[in-house]
Amino acid sequence: MKIIAIGSGEIGRPGTKVETLALDKEAIKLTGKKRPKLLFIPTASGE
Repeated sequence: MKIIAIGSGEIGRPGTKVETLALDKEAIKLTGKKRPKLLFIPTASGE
């Protein structure tokens, strides 16, 4: 099992740039699987 924790960054709300795209792709690559399972736990934003 691998745990990757990332803090901060825009995840792509309409009209905004996806700042975490490179990190997202690397996390998927690290699994070594074609269709990995993952869990996304968002936090409050835009308060």
